[in-house]
Amino acid sequence: MRRTVAVVLIALGVFCLALAPMMRMWMATSLMKTPLDYYNATVLNGEATYFNIEDVEQVENAQVEAHSTLRADVASSTDDVVVWDQFTWIKDSETDFGISSSSRRAGHDRVTGEAVDCCDAMVNEERVTQSGQAWKFPFNTEQRDYDFFETTVEEVVPMEFQGVEDVDGVEAYKFVQTVEPTVIGEREIPREVAGLDGEGDVVGDVTFSITRTYWIEPISGSPINVSEDHHQVVVVDGEEVLTMMSGELVYDDATRAAAIENTDQARAVLPLLNTTLPIVSLVAGVGFIGIAVVLLVTGRRAAE
Repeated sequence: MRRTVAVVLIALGVFCLALAPMMRMWMATSLMKTPLDYYNATVLNGEATYFNIEDVEQVENAQVEAHSTLRADVASSTDDVVVWDQFTWIKDSETDFGISSSSRRAGHDRVTGEAVDCCDAMVNEERVTQSGQAWKFPFNTEQRDYDFFETTVEEVVPMEFQGVEDVDGVEAYKFVQTVEPTVIGEREIPREVAGLDGEGDVVGDVTFSITRTYWIEPISGSPINVSEDHHQVVVVDGEEVLTMMSGELVYDDATRAAAIENTDQARAVLPLLNTTLPIVSLVAGVGFIGIAVVLLVTGRRAAE
């Protein structure tokens, strides 16, 4: 009888020892991937100054909303790469005036979040090769700086790690991306609108800068809060003569709550599969085998 029990315990012990690495290498890894059918909508709001091109006037201290939708292109995605299409529009909350709009398409690694050059990647319908982090950070984000693609200047600008903070009760890593004033085009405007003497139009450089802050839930690598401090102006002879858009926009309460809820499964399950359950399985496996050895040894002595 002892021998039978010992054999069963040894079998259970071997199973537990084999199961421990499987939880980390297979079960956890299979869950640490961005879904192929991903869809998300976000709203950022705040106070801003912008130029109303229809009324040809500067609107100051307006309530502004930035709406963005992200949708996965399932047909273009693979087991390793998911392709997202994004459309963003910024409007005056009170008048519904459309201030600006933009679009983006890119593929990115389902685990690391790094952009992959594929699938007709574009920014505003123009082919753009993208690199660095595309939208999100890797699963199990580290406390270090990451390269992050900035779509307006169309280049990689580092996201600098700046500490750990609490967002509505959830631990988050704070990353800040600072884009220095960069010329992104030219714009012809009436001299009167620019506040310059004389008649006719003047051509100025459109200059863009932004300070973008992401609060990342580190297990999932997803942002649970975002702040974007925009500044886009027309510059003539080194002087800012017209503000196209300037203000700080942040996730509204509903967007922030939904973003946190979307990380619930990752925060609940992945730590168990990566650490807790493998350790329990290892301890149980060693324990079963230890008990089996004791039974075999004591059984042999009793027989003698």
